[in-house]
Amino acid sequence: MPEEKEEYAPEVCCHCEGLGCTYCDKKGYVMVPQPSRKCRHCEGVGCIYCGYTGWSHPLRE
Repeated sequence: MPEEKEEYAPEVCCHCEGLGCTYCDKKGYVMVPQPSRKCRHCEGVGCIYCGYTGWSHPLRE
């Protein structure tokens, strides 16, 4: 049975609000699995569990 690949889409980094910071590699956005969900630990504010991006399971590049 073939494995399903998770689809990712860009979402604005909640830490810098799109301006670019170290948590989003100065891009202003992070790639998150779809459907995108705010981090359940911080509700999108930013914490260690979401890498300070505000999103659940951001892609680490």
